[in-house]
Amino acid sequence: MSDNTLPPTPKEFWSDVWKEGVIRFHQKDYNQAMVHFFRDIDLKNKTVLIPLAGKTNDILFFLEKGAHVTAIEFYEGAVMAFFNENNIPFTKKDHTYSGQNITFYAGDFFDYKNHIPFDVMYDRASQVVFNQENRPAYYAHMSTLIDKHTILFLGAIDHQGPHDYGPPFKISPEEVMSAYKNMGIFLEMVSSQMNAASEKMQAVGIEEVQTYFLSNIQ
Repeated sequence: MSDNTLPPTPKEFWSDVWKEGVIRFHQKDYNQAMVHFFRDIDLKNKTVLIPLAGKTNDILFFLEKGAHVTAIEFYEGAVMAFFNENNIPFTKKDHTYSGQNITFYAGDFFDYKNHIPFDVMYDRASQVVFNQENRPAYYAHMSTLIDKHTILFLGAIDHQGPHDYGPPFKISPEEVMSAYKNMGIFLEMVSSQMNAASEKMQAVGIEEVQTYFLSNIQ
């Protein structure tokens, strides 16, 4: 196989997605499951981690609640777009963009280090970026950023299609629960919804997709 026919690496894939503007996963409105979950939780001065954040507007929700947000996104163009589109002044040092109560690390998730566990971790669907082979490394690194006292609210998808179809890759709720149980964190289902699969998914025989959210508090 020549170099020209090699499949792109995950970073190359997502860079192309951002550069081509094919970001159907980006939503202008807040995720309603997130809003419902956090509406009665006091987040003032809490530290919130949002991994693989893209330029999600969900960050604004946490800022409005008085939290201090740390977002991680390897594609620097998405980071700059977040600040520019929301008219948020920022300063930049190395890979870190800083605004009022928001720190954006523009780099590899696995390179990010934090010595104090975050109070909250919101993962709208970052784990679905990783295939089955790479998810153990994702969970291992996540375990260095949170602890059993961290409030978790995380989402993923599952379906009856092949494990290697993606991204986004399917992950069973049982896999996620088991991974976090190994960290001493016990997750339960908060919400689950079945939806018709996209045309692209239907083309490979996937009819329905389960979108679900898990948390360690109810």
